[in-house]
Amino acid sequence: MGNSFNCDTRPLALVVDDDPLIRIDMVDMLDDLGFEAAEADSVAAALSYLQDNGERVSFLLTDLQMPGSRNGVKLANHVSFVWPHIRILVTSGVTRPVVGQLPLKAQFIAKPLTPHVIMDYVAKFPTDMLPLAH
Repeated sequence: MGNSFNCDTRPLALVVDDDPLIRIDMVDMLDDLGFEAAEADSVAAALSYLQDNGERVSFLLTDLQMPGSRNGVKLANHVSFVWPHIRILVTSGVTRPVVGQLPLKAQFIAKPLTPHVIMDYVAKFPTDMLPLAH
């Protein structure tokens, strides 16, 4: 048995989607691209996770349409304000955000996402935020 502490040095991504199959698929894609990936099924769960791990998270991938009063746009704006170092990718297979709704540093990409689409977005990150080849 190894050490009992987590020594994962990969960049940490948080995937937020209410659809469990899409969420699992995105987590697997990010893991394959070299990220440590965490998941949340709601904006409330994402904010709770970020309260404890926000300084470690480097990338947020969130669905635009989420159940409840807080959606991906509200999450993106809150994260941009509280944790300005986090890169934000908002996605949806149904609708697009209205121009000006998202924070300037957030990007919208329509679903379905592929590893190539995510990698093209991630390639624009500063070098210290990129996953190491594994």
